[in-house]
Amino acid sequence: MDARIKDTAIFIDLENVYYGLKKYHMDPDHPEEQHNLFLQLQNHYSKESIRMIEAYADFEQMELSMMSLQKKRVHIHQVYGNGREGKERKNAADIQLCLDAMEVLYQIPEIKTFVIVSADQDMIPLLDRLWSKGKRVELFCLCDESLSKTAQLHEFCDDTHNLFEFLNIHHFQNLSSLDRLIHNAVVHIYEWYHDPNNRGKSYGSTWIKNDFVKKFHVSEIEANQLFTKLLKGKYISPIEIEMEARVYYGYKVNLGHPQVEMIVKIAGYKVS
Repeated sequence: MDARIKDTAIFIDLENVYYGLKKYHMDPDHPEEQHNLFLQLQNHYSKESIRMIEAYADFEQMELSMMSLQKKRVHIHQVYGNGREGKERKNAADIQLCLDAMEVLYQIPEIKTFVIVSADQDMIPLLDRLWSKGKRVELFCLCDESLSKTAQLHEFCDDTHNLFEFLNIHHFQNLSSLDRLIHNAVVHIYEWYHDPNNRGKSYGSTWIKNDFVKKFHVSEIEANQLFTKLLKGKYISPIEIEMEARVYYGYKVNLGHPQVEMIVKIAGYKVS
């Protein structure tokens, strides 16, 4: 039986995707297959047809296991940025990705399908060049408010895919700013109790609100409103912890709440 032609090349601006998913406490190398970017790509295009999977990022700035990616047949490209996050972060990964994709275009003519994973509109010249050379071009991007509405990336591709749907996290696509804060707050409180330094301790309302102010850059009034929203929506519930003959009061996430359970699972934690 003839071997299937490996005619698909996948290029991932992992730095772009990593920070985009980080807003939702999502890991692109998620422990569950249905949420794992690399495994989902392999399932979608089939390992038999994939010639290469190239991922570009400054891995020193990200909490990702390079060994885990390499075991999934992902080729790692370390691209040094300026070491910053957010708006001040300079993404050098997209430049190297474009250069390598163009090299493949001219040196490996049997590649028929180019898959680009990025929401960066700087990719438009690359998409247009690949498409004009008769290649099939498919784009994966995170379709939320960070995606430029004027870029019209889909016009330069044969097919576009929404990463929210592709990674089975479509619940988070249209989150309002308040919903995003609730989502982040739930994960924050859950992770606080998983910190070994907090074992046996209770997370009181005053400490929670103060941490909201510091972590989410909100005012004290907004922190109070967020806490009230969590309590009234039953996202969190009060607990009592007895320690050294004293009772301490605090709050934990309510894992009996279906939305809370989903948020925690999407963040990569196993909920029994």
